[in-house]
Amino acid sequence: MKRGKKWLNILLTGAAVFLLTGQVMAKETMTPICAECHKGDSQTIWGTLVPGSQTNTSVRVQAGKTVWNVLYDKNSKLNKMATVKDLRDEKAVRVQVRPGSGDSVYAVEISYKPNYKFKNPEDIITINEMAELLEKDPREGNYLIIDARGYDNFIEGHLPNAVLLPYYRLQAFKERLPADKDTLIATYCRGYS
Repeated sequence: MKRGKKWLNILLTGAAVFLLTGQVMAKETMTPICAECHKGDSQTIWGTLVPGSQTNTSVRVQAGKTVWNVLYDKNSKLNKMATVKDLRDEKAVRVQVRPGSGDSVYAVEISYKPNYKFKNPEDIITINEMAELLEKDPREGNYLIIDARGYDNFIEGHLPNAVLLPYYRLQAFKERLPADKDTLIATYCRGYS
């Protein structure tokens, strides 16, 4: 009889662990668009701020279909901001967390993806200018088109003659860019920028 109770306890414990693990894994920690460039882990949430959720002590972050209640305080590291209230709605954020109580997590660090700014508005190429450029061969037109998205996006479709160079790999391959300073380099990507 003792043997039967022991097996029952082992089965119940295993079922409880399975159910708890399933609940944790059901909570997404990364928005799909973030997963194109970043690796996820159980202690980092990649997502966007839920509109109007920013307070002096908490914020809600949407990662896929999961909405996280993120608590923070004076011990949380805030990169490039005095308070999360400074960020606009739906801003892309990365939150390093440790488990909290209930449905909340505690933010060890919060950072956001800054908007990329151009030095000069003239550096932005229009769709019509790009269409004209694409009518020429890259050597004839003295241009290079860089697709700064991830590999999966590139193989789904890209501009003619575009070269894949994800923005996060630019530093590793910058020496391969054209030496001729008169070569027009046009880049495109997707995201929140």
